[in-house]
Amino acid sequence: MSDPVLGTAAGEAPRASRPRTSVDVDAWFGVYGWSPGRNAAEQASAFVAEAVEESRKRGFPVVPFPAATDFLTEHAGLRVMHDVQRDDYIDFTAVPVWGHLFEDMAELSSRLGVRLFPVGWDSTDGEVFVIDEGGRFFCMHHSGDYYVGTDKHEAMIALYRSPMRDAEDFYV
Repeated sequence: MSDPVLGTAAGEAPRASRPRTSVDVDAWFGVYGWSPGRNAAEQASAFVAEAVEESRKRGFPVVPFPAATDFLTEHAGLRVMHDVQRDDYIDFTAVPVWGHLFEDMAELSSRLGVRLFPVGWDSTDGEVFVIDEGGRFFCMHHSGDYYVGTDKHEAMIALYRSPMRDAEDFYV
């Protein structure tokens, strides 16, 4: 990795200080159970079913597509720590349903001109990560919607850059 792995409290996994490359991101995720070709199809299926059902109940149904299901098949169930001191992590599990999440996703989807699907959330501020049909990642945060990358690697590296790029730069 480009930066050293930071030490942590007893019993906790270390984390990458600032991932700068795809190799850094893969090593960081590897600490938390990810490996290339990881198969979490059962968890992914449950996650997708929960998101579909919750969105339907709230009147803004989401429909899974290959970019979302492929990502989730390899990442569902992971909890990737990014600040051990504060217990902050990215959780690739069923997205907690906050307020108008699916309505906000439908609005962002319409503005981007592509379907979106939730793939995880960050415990820091509760932001939700969504993926579009082309595999691009967006972050839905209380301060706005942001584009974070063309794939997992760019998205995770972007979390450490400031400022993030506004999603509106990608509206159609």
